[in-house]
Amino acid sequence: MKTIVRLLIVAFLFANVTEMRAEKVKMNDSKSRAIRGTTAGCSPSSTFAWLNINNARVRVNAGGDMWWDLPGGTGAKYYIPANSSSTSLYAGSLWIAGLDINQQLKCAAIRFRQAGNDFWTGPLTIDGTASIDPVTCMEYDKMYTITRAEVDDFIANCDPVTGQFMGDEIPSSIANWPAHGDPSRGMSYYLAPFYDRDKDTHYDPAKGDYPYYDIENELCHSQVPTMDESVEGSIEGSILADQVIKGDHTLGWVFNDKGNAHTETGGSAIGMEIRAQAFAFATNDEINNMTFYSYEIINRSTYTLTNTYFSPWTDVDLGFSRDDFVGCDVSRGLGYGYNGKNIGQRRTLWDFSTNCLAPVPSGKSNASGLCRSRCWHWRKNTATSPRKH
Repeated sequence: MKTIVRLLIVAFLFANVTEMRAEKVKMNDSKSRAIRGTTAGCSPSSTFAWLNINNARVRVNAGGDMWWDLPGGTGAKYYIPANSSSTSLYAGSLWIAGLDINQQLKCAAIRFRQAGNDFWTGPLTIDGTASIDPVTCMEYDKMYTITRAEVDDFIANCDPVTGQFMGDEIPSSIANWPAHGDPSRGMSYYLAPFYDRDKDTHYDPAKGDYPYYDIENELCHSQVPTMDESVEGSIEGSILADQVIKGDHTLGWVFNDKGNAHTETGGSAIGMEIRAQAFAFATNDEINNMTFYSYEIINRSTYTLTNTYFSPWTDVDLGFSRDDFVGCDVSRGLGYGYNGKNIGQRRTLWDFSTNCLAPVPSGKSNASGLCRSRCWHWRKNTATSPRKH
């Protein structure tokens, strides 16, 4: 049995912006590392998609990092306002580290990829080996884009009694939703969350199944487990309310730390499968300037990590990159960055809605109670902000 933890991050801006281009950071990392290899030979991902439904226009990469266009590019891609060339964040990624039973450090992290890489795309096997192959990495080197409007329109074209789709053609974003993995290749059968209209545990949009937005706001504060746990039994400690799709515009993808050697950190691989969402809401208040990031982190290995930290690494560049300051409000779980000079007068904040220092068990221990999470809901047919519970 495997256990999951969840991490939700929100980035938001208070901006009196000037159009200043972020300067690209050059990494000089000559430290020698003893690279600990893994069995797969996956290549780093170069796939990306844009989150662009509100006042922020943001590039998100499938390889575990975001907000920039990779080595050889032009730099920062977190634009706010969306129709400007002003950027506030240069790069960001998920960092994970902990100790195994022998007190050996295991970690996965990424910065600018100039020193190396620790993340690759695709789900891991659920047999305890937490393995993957280059074919699977390449197959899942993609982003899945969905909007709440598409799902609302789909539901409106389904028979209210039978659930059968009555429209002309099912949208490709719904028809091609990655609800299932391939068990014959060792994957979990349940990947991306879906609403199972006829309760047959299989995704079939022709029968009214759809990517799982909590349309009626029924799941918040509930302890309903995901299908991975209730049907398949491959994980423990899951909460469906945390797994379902959020936002008005959502990017979904899956990545891992076992696709190849950890050339960024030089650390040993953990065996983490990470199911990620980047999402945003279109509103008429401050949330229109925010973007959100949710990570469902599954320990697919056979061992428990202790003294485990999860953190969003963030490189703040408010225009010019060498006059910025950062700080944190520990009690609020809030990080912030601001200009060090009175030029542009911009500031950015990021909220760690789940801060964890927790074991990541491979057995029956339940990690879900060790980290605080939040439910975000959308009021139907309004242009107001989400409700926080």
